Amino acid sequence: MLIVINGVSAILKAFKETKMMATARNLLVSLFFIIKDSY
Repeated sequence: MLIVINGVSAILKAFKETKMMATARNLLVSLFFIIKDSY
């Protein structure tokens, strides 16, 4: 689970630099539902 959090924070950092926060939010929501379905 920690690996997922690290990955998400890295993705967020990258998106913040490219100023695509809307896309990052959509990605996070998708990731959340994928993780929720997996467990």
